[in-house]
Amino acid sequence: MPEKRIMNLVTSRPDASNPTKKHWSQHGILIIAINEHGEERISIKLNSFPIGAEFDGWFSAFPKEEDSTSANRTKTNRYHSSATSHDDFDDSIPFH
Repeated sequence: MPEKRIMNLVTSRPDASNPTKKHWSQHGILIIAINEHGEERISIKLNSFPIGAEFDGWFSAFPKEEDSTSANRTKTNRYHSSATSHDDFDDSIPFH
């Protein structure tokens, strides 16, 4: 089975109530996969796109964590989207 890493795509902005902290928003996922020929594929799925003066054009990518407890899932829900099915990326569409 081909190897696959799933990462969350997020942006940050200063927190209005505490300038020393950042507010993170998830906008999609980045998938890095190795196909059956050993070639690396990169796919990006954007669920939203930030607009406004605070967005400088940069996204950050962090590994998607699999949380098994509801407490952890609630705590990290603003960083992870569980509604996206990643099985759709195991198809035969060629990536160039």
